[in-house]
Amino acid sequence: MLRKWLTITMIGLSFQVFGQQEPIDESLQMEASSSHYIRDDLFVFLHTGPSRNYRILGSIEAGTPITVLDRNSETEFTQVKDNQDRTGWVESKFVSNTMSRAEQLPILTKRLADNQASLQGLKSENSRLKQQLNTAQQDVTRLSKETDSQTRQIQKLTLQLEAQSKDEMIKWFTWGGIVAGSGVLLGVILTFLPRKRRRSSEWV
Repeated sequence: MLRKWLTITMIGLSFQVFGQQEPIDESLQMEASSSHYIRDDLFVFLHTGPSRNYRILGSIEAGTPITVLDRNSETEFTQVKDNQDRTGWVESKFVSNTMSRAEQLPILTKRLADNQASLQGLKSENSRLKQQLNTAQQDVTRLSKETDSQTRQIQKLTLQLEAQSKDEMIKWFTWGGIVAGSGVLLGVILTFLPRKRRRSSEWV
């Protein structure tokens, strides 16, 4: 860190010989935006004006969120305000609207944790649904067996009913035949029985 600040100081002193403050072109003013970051390099120098010839105010670490205040398209420098409330100019190529890795890390970590929690919830729900499916399949198997058993009982009772109906029909035919035969036999017998002669009312 000490070597870094010594380097910055030396470069700043050398640039002070050539540096001369220039007024900011009012036509280049733009709306301030805080959704910018210093690109993920080592660090960049913060100058007092829109070129390298201006005095160095310090450095801005990579990934630092900054507010863009102005741009100079000729020198390709951007005026920014950093998180320490310092205002200065940095090279536009080091300014990015992409969130730095340092700030992305906690967000991505939280998203990962949320996704893992969601995944765990889905796994639990999947396990519960599988258990319900297994229970339902067991119920279906049990009901299928009961249905098969009841179907066999119905078929058995149907056969018994049909056999009883046949037996009843045979019984009635038999009794009918006996009654009919008895009637015929009785008629024949009555035919052959001797009739009583009538007494004559006249006497010889």
